[in-house]
Amino acid sequence: MDRKLLNTSPVEGKTYSLFGTSDSTDNYYRTIKIFADTALASNPDISKVIGIIRKFSPKKRFLKNAIAQNRSELEIYPLLNLINSELKQFTVKTEVHLKGMPLIQKIKERSLATTREQYHLYMLEIELTNRLNREIFIKADKKIALLPHCLQDFSVSCKSEKTDFDYQCKHCSAKCYQNHISMLLKKNGIEPYIWMGGSFKRIAKSTLKSGKSFAVLGIACIPELTAGLRRCAKYGIPAVGIPLNANRCRRWFGEFLPNSVNLDEVEKMISLTKIEME
Repeated sequence: MDRKLLNTSPVEGKTYSLFGTSDSTDNYYRTIKIFADTALASNPDISKVIGIIRKFSPKKRFLKNAIAQNRSELEIYPLLNLINSELKQFTVKTEVHLKGMPLIQKIKERSLATTREQYHLYMLEIELTNRLNREIFIKADKKIALLPHCLQDFSVSCKSEKTDFDYQCKHCSAKCYQNHISMLLKKNGIEPYIWMGGSFKRIAKSTLKSGKSFAVLGIACIPELTAGLRRCAKYGIPAVGIPLNANRCRRWFGEFLPNSVNLDEVEKMISLTKIEME
């Protein structure tokens, strides 16, 4: 299926856009990979680095003060200092969004109140988690992908249908990211689902009870993807993820706006051939 039919123009999110100042998201992926390499050169224990990020990332004021005050003695400071200035181009609208949020909404909707420093740490955490789990994911007996509703073609009436676990794409539009991703995933032995509320625990338990290994690929906006990867880690399920190019769904804008994802990065993530060549 010809990807040229897809709209790959830059999209702006409520708080972030992986396009930054570029016409593509390739620069984002080059940048975050370089930062991950640098972080691991200083501390090659990838699980420990992820652990440091997860320990400090909930502390919003602490992170902001650590940067402002050059708290170099802090365990998290080398990572913050490494990534903060270069990743700001991808989170330009974050602070404006936060200033316009009512306090009660910040308390109730924590993911909507993600700070700039948290975004930057989440970006690095996603890249590191992918490196930790990618090979395990590829080799799992059963692999599923959880895709967001916001990647559909909103110019047509979506014909996706509920199946055993959740909704699946019926390939009704050549201009739909759901369509292209689903085809790509199936080609690589991964069952794609548009996650609308299916029981993730049920499908995981039934697979593991049968003696098969189980793994997950997630595509979502950065705060939701990070939360999902952490949830899978808590349950001992290998998971990898690709962030949406921007956050443009109803939770952020009150309506769904057309969105996109870097399909080349999805393909790199799921291709067994790519792993064998590395």
